Amino acid sequence: MKILYIVNMDENNKKGLFMATHEKIKAIMKNHPENEYKVISVQFKDTGIFRMAKKIAGKHTYDKTSDGFELDGIKYKKVYLSIDMKSKKAEKLENDKERFMEFFNTCKSDIEECDMVSCHWGYPHGRIAYWINREFKKPYIVTYHGSDVHTMPFENEHIKTKVLQIMENAKQNIFVSKKLMDTARELGYTGDNCTASRNGVNTKNFYIISDEEKNSIRERYHIKGKNIGFVGAVNKIKRADKFAKIFDSIKQIDPSNEYTFTVVGDGPLKSQVEKECNEKGLKAVFTGNQDVDMVRNLMNTMDVMILPSRREGFGCVITEANACGVPVVGSDAGGISEAIGIKENIIADGDEFEKRIAKRVVEVVNSENDKESLSKYTLENFSWDKIAEDEASFYGEGDIR
Repeated sequence: MKILYIVNMDENNKKGLFMATHEKIKAIMKNHPENEYKVISVQFKDTGIFRMAKKIAGKHTYDKTSDGFELDGIKYKKVYLSIDMKSKKAEKLENDKERFMEFFNTCKSDIEECDMVSCHWGYPHGRIAYWINREFKKPYIVTYHGSDVHTMPFENEHIKTKVLQIMENAKQNIFVSKKLMDTARELGYTGDNCTASRNGVNTKNFYIISDEEKNSIRERYHIKGKNIGFVGAVNKIKRADKFAKIFDSIKQIDPSNEYTFTVVGDGPLKSQVEKECNEKGLKAVFTGNQDVDMVRNLMNTMDVMILPSRREGFGCVITEANACGVPVVGSDAGGISEAIGIKENIIADGDEFEKRIAKRVVEVVNSENDKESLSKYTLENFSWDKIAEDEASFYGEGDIR
């Protein structure tokens, strides 16, 4: 069988979505060598007057970089869709096939040769799969990772309509958490062609490091006392606007302990959070974006990691932290509760959320945590080899929906 993957992956941004998609594809290819695979990453480029206007306004522009990349022996071909006034108009039409003609013109032979399309990201990538099904009669599977369900369709009515069409016509819809699947129901999805399949953890990248290595990292970043960490995008969705309040509440609740608060990642609120932490006299370390090895090492220095997101798909950083032996306290958004698995460490949204999550963090910090057992359980139960089979089981001739 010939499988064509359509993914949303930028080799210059190897974070949650990138790694989750790559690890699943890698596991499927390893476990099913009888199939043939091609992977196409759909990216975007600003063009014409639209690009010029963004430049003048000082806004970030999307530019063409490479024609492809290779990772772990997997070759990713990159195809770029133009962003201009014409494409903006086309994507709002009910019949938006024209929006994706750059893809069809470039990849026609890849489409014709494949038996099935597996798409990772609901929109617009899933929309390409939808039109492949309509025009070439190829069945497709879509895996939804988070904001392609819980944010984009709720903010844009035309995206909502098209995402629902994608879901209803797919051979199978795979959601990275049960909560995300429930959100699709809230959106208006009524089909039974769906399943929830969590993300896994790369056992070669995330594990417990030696005490000597931990101490070296702590010294390098001037981490002292109890270390409470966060890993991810420093934005409002992750509730970064409340980080300083959460950190300060931890200090107020537990003044006898020395605390360092380590934020690993970057985002639009980073400067604001740094300023607020300084104003409150908190010892906070902001590392910016780091490669996977340093993320693992920094996680290992943490006593507790927090993930207080307002919205979330699954929360890969939870299982990554657990693999490093680090317990996580988080909100009840999206698949966080499914990833954490410990009821007491899941804090419901509502009044005084910041104080309640801080209280639980202090309780976990001051209790005995079996890092080795936590790591072992995570590595055994969140194997990509097992999880990849959830998708591979749907490969086959099947029905052309």
